[in-house]
Amino acid sequence: MLLGGAPESPRPPVFELTSAYQDVEALAKVRKGLAEGAPFALAFIDMRMPPGWDGVETLARLWQEDPHLQAVICSACSDFSWESVSARFGQTERLLILKKPFDAIEVRQMACALVEMWNHRTASQQVEQALRRSEAYLRGLLHVLPDALLRVAADGTCLEFKASREVAPSAQLAFVPGGTLGDALPSDVARDMLAHLGQALGEGTTRSAEYELPVGGQTRRFEARIAASGVAEGLVLLRDVTRNPGRTP
Repeated sequence: MLLGGAPESPRPPVFELTSAYQDVEALAKVRKGLAEGAPFALAFIDMRMPPGWDGVETLARLWQEDPHLQAVICSACSDFSWESVSARFGQTERLLILKKPFDAIEVRQMACALVEMWNHRTASQQVEQALRRSEAYLRGLLHVLPDALLRVAADGTCLEFKASREVAPSAQLAFVPGGTLGDALPSDVARDMLAHLGQALGEGTTRSAEYELPVGGQTRRFEARIAASGVAEGLVLLRDVTRNPGRTP
């Protein structure tokens, strides 16, 4: 504006287009796109495509292959009843009806809106899949760790506890969700662990300490590693490092 030039106009959306003249050809292209990892986002389907399937049957076959495909059925008023389409597919946001005759702007608006919806849904699915993979990885990691795991709030409230898989129950510490560190540990140990937790949360560092604790009628030594796992909670890994009699230190 300062230099007197015309402002840039927004760029129109760009679509990669392909076409099929019959139902079977369309089905083959959808299958090919899925196999190549490049699925179609949207299909405009004519209601009448003699001598093959009509638009409703074609869409049903396409959705069997790719249930995430967005679709627009193009039809004259006499081609079908909305009730028959609803009976076949139910209420779905993946399908719109475009009545003939239509204007090019209607097609562009539908394409923009439905492809954008498909993009958002695809992105959400990818995030969900990534979260599932991350959860599976963490579950596997927790399964192989020899440590007990305690999730604890900043005020010392125990949120979740997983006992060690490699220590006998008689030598296990016990933390009850909803209880506090002071309920499971001697008061001085609980205060010290809470102080380490506060430092870990405030500094974003990992703290470590060792404690001797009475468990199952004997004194055992535990190493605690404490790290922040959020703004107001942390994770405590507890490993029994008691030296067994007869073992070389």
